[in-house]
Amino acid sequence: MFIKRNRSRLGGKTYESVLLVQGRRVPAKRPPGRPPAEGPPRKSIVIHETLANLSRLPAKLLEMIERFCQGSEPETATRPLTEPTPRAVAEPGNDELEMGPCYGVLGGLHALARELGIVAAVGEATRTQRLALYLVYARLLLAESRLAAARASEDHAVREVLDVGAFDEEDLYQALEYLEAHQDQIETALSPPSSGPGATSVFLYDVTSVYFEGQHNELGAFGYNRDGKKGKKQMVAGLLTDEQGEPLSIQLYPGNTNDPPTFLDAVDKLKVRLGAAEIALVGDRGMIKALGKKALGEAGFRYVTALTEPQVRGLLKSGKLQMELFDDTPAEVEVGGKRYVLRRNPQTQAREAARRADQWRRVQTWIRERNEQVQQKARCQPASSLRQAQALLSKYRLTGWVSVVLEGRAVAWREEATARAADAQFDGCYVVESDLPVAAATTQQVHDRYVGLTAVERDFRTLKTGLLQIRPVFLRKADRTRGHALVSLLALKLARELDRRVAPLGLTVPDAVDRLKGVRLVRLGEPGMGLWRLPERYVVAQAEVLAALPKLPAPVLSLGKANVRRLKNPRNGRPIQ
Repeated sequence: MFIKRNRSRLGGKTYESVLLVQGRRVPAKRPPGRPPAEGPPRKSIVIHETLANLSRLPAKLLEMIERFCQGSEPETATRPLTEPTPRAVAEPGNDELEMGPCYGVLGGLHALARELGIVAAVGEATRTQRLALYLVYARLLLAESRLAAARASEDHAVREVLDVGAFDEEDLYQALEYLEAHQDQIETALSPPSSGPGATSVFLYDVTSVYFEGQHNELGAFGYNRDGKKGKKQMVAGLLTDEQGEPLSIQLYPGNTNDPPTFLDAVDKLKVRLGAAEIALVGDRGMIKALGKKALGEAGFRYVTALTEPQVRGLLKSGKLQMELFDDTPAEVEVGGKRYVLRRNPQTQAREAARRADQWRRVQTWIRERNEQVQQKARCQPASSLRQAQALLSKYRLTGWVSVVLEGRAVAWREEATARAADAQFDGCYVVESDLPVAAATTQQVHDRYVGLTAVERDFRTLKTGLLQIRPVFLRKADRTRGHALVSLLALKLARELDRRVAPLGLTVPDAVDRLKGVRLVRLGEPGMGLWRLPERYVVAQAEVLAALPKLPAPVLSLGKANVRRLKNPRNGRPIQ
């Protein structure tokens, strides 16, 4: 290791930097062509790697570090310093190597976020902006409360990565408020560039609900709960993505908000932010209705959606569509300037047939067991058996081709084969509606764009119950809750990119984060300095993940204090430090 001093001049100003650099010999780049079988060995070159940026340290401390690198004994040393072992891990009996805070998780995610443009979008000029970035990284590290994030900072190199000193949960709440106030600017900065003239940009939109365990969130209200959590307040979340499912924007609404109003907000966002010549918005059946289509028309946008079963039956009854057109390959019919793409999914058809048969088998089993019970017990009421059987048929939607009657004290059923066949003819069938011109999208492309909504549903699963867990929310104020949703969105973008990079290694995102936790800083100089540097080598498991990420930035070295727990409401028995 050695000290390297750089000086550059730009715009009439002189800039100086002091770096801690390590030289390493690596094989030189191989010349083109196949090397001779018995040729000379490959040449090697020496490259310089920056371990730390020492520019902010005082001159006396720099002299001490430089003497340490040159192998001479510092003035205040009481024992000689030795070079660290090749493996950057503490070994029994070796008191010369001291491991510092965990650097791999925050350092790796910060480098990846900078490459994706998240750092530039959120900003890093102010302390609040850097704390907002920490919240995004902490969402991947642990999906918990702001208090838990503040505690986790005690073992992670927040100061060395983000140049943030001591902070507590109140500072993180202010960072959430900053994110909510600048959400439009951040999402706009991360939006894809507009397409060229004549091109059509496709965006996907869907909504979901997020329920609360508490009762006091300002967005919490009772409404249609998609999670089946009765008696719990919820909020509604709308997620907008591009054609590949890359998340672009998230918006929160009170829990009693219907889907169409959220869709209109998405249209307004696209109208203001994007200047593409053609924009097509893809939404589910209940999303793009008459009101949504009108708003899209006024904005000059196109749409892709699907018809409900009553709408399909109405078109079939009027003769505008025919059942023969439903096949494995999409078929198209144009009616009144609208394009209808018809398809039958064989897998869905088989699944629906199996579901119907299984449900009917359950009802038959229940009727037989009930009839035996009525025959054995005189007090059992046959009329009650009939009512319960009718309720089961209604629950499983079998009343169209099955009827039940009383024959004495027993319940008997009757099946209508014709009605059963008519009920099964729609299995796996669906119709996609769009007003996209034929020149902008083929029949297959219109179909595939609607099917692409599964990417949004996957992202919702990741946000709600998967890796990031947008719930539990642990917040009450509406602005902080919206800031929390934006944190989850930015962390989702990071998680998707990290997954793409470590998937070839056979790793998941949690696997990669666990391996990065083992990358810790190493003490630089005397223990009293409180300075750390990057390790010189990594174990194989860590090196694999680090190779898939951008190069770790050098830690920021300063004489500031690391984050110390300053909790306003410590848990019982835990003193405030």
